[in-house]
Amino acid sequence: MKWKKKNDIIVVIMEHGEDFLENIKKLIESPELPELAIVVTALGMLNDVEMGYFDGEKYEIHKLAEPAELLGVSGLITKDTDPPYHFHVTLGKKDGGVTGGHLLEGKVWNTVEMVLLVEEIKLRRIPLRNLKLLDFS
Repeated sequence: MKWKKKNDIIVVIMEHGEDFLENIKKLIESPELPELAIVVTALGMLNDVEMGYFDGEKYEIHKLAEPAELLGVSGLITKDTDPPYHFHVTLGKKDGGVTGGHLLEGKVWNTVEMVLLVEEIKLRRIPLRNLKLLDFS
């Protein structure tokens, strides 16, 4: 993974075979990353994906072993919270079908190109009904 920050924008380029969430964790460790990063856009491909659907009590896990087009990512990186990120993905499958959910795992296939908007807004997570919801510090 490589990335560059200028003003309030970070451009992230991930490479084939890298772990998407491990890369995010490395980004979080950087002192250059402010408190909050918002995904503006992300595209590329993912492989070996695990997504979750929250049924009100727990996540139902759905797996996609084949490479899929990353049609969209929405989410936040909140540096000092647990968990420090929350992503939802939409994936286009080879057969033209579409799937998506809460991203739990995924490997980069070919590339992932992501743009983040960063800001110094301090946030926290509060537990509620088996979830950790975002709140202001």
